Amino acid sequence: MDTADRRYRHVVFDVDGTLVDTERANLVSLQRLMLELTGRRYDLDDLRFSLGIPGVDALRRLGADHSDAVCRRWEQLETMESGSSRPFPGMVDTIRELRRRGVHAGVVSSRARGEYAQQISPFGMDALFDQIILVEDTRRHKPDPDPLLEYLRRTGAARGEALYVGDSEYDLRCATAAGVDFALASWGAQHPYGGEKYVLSQPSDLLGIAPLPTR
Repeated sequence: MDTADRRYRHVVFDVDGTLVDTERANLVSLQRLMLELTGRRYDLDDLRFSLGIPGVDALRRLGADHSDAVCRRWEQLETMESGSSRPFPGMVDTIRELRRRGVHAGVVSSRARGEYAQQISPFGMDALFDQIILVEDTRRHKPDPDPLLEYLRRTGAARGEALYVGDSEYDLRCATAAGVDFALASWGAQHPYGGEKYVLSQPSDLLGIAPLPTR
């Protein structure tokens, strides 16, 4: 890992598969929703494409009803499954250490504000983040660059000062389009995609590329 350049003053995280292990809750809730809507029981592997994109986009790709009522039902089902979700080991301690070093932490996610509040906020991490950018905050969403650009706009961070950490190809494409370096969270990713600047094996690897502690 290249440790020569410790310029990153902002480390921005995706949520699902990066901050929090929500894969099972996301996939099982979508599987249950599609069973209710269509009577068909999808294999979980056939639904993995939905990880990392807004729920309404996933429903469109499945040719399913994506009305507000259906999206609310999906949120209900996901909340019911959220007992299997938890922050990845070492994540909270790593973010706290980044902040101790003067690094700003943020979130850029395709989650809607309501589901984020119900399923992610209870983990108690929100106070660690300077900005939390969710699906309602931009007109276009990942893989478009708009969510990351909105984070930069709100914080005044330069592109070269920010590092985006994510697990999906949508995250990589968003960072690349925004001109922001990308670190792959291999604990949530299925494989490298090509184009990532760093491949992280565990959250604490971020400390090797963040500014050193002040003495």
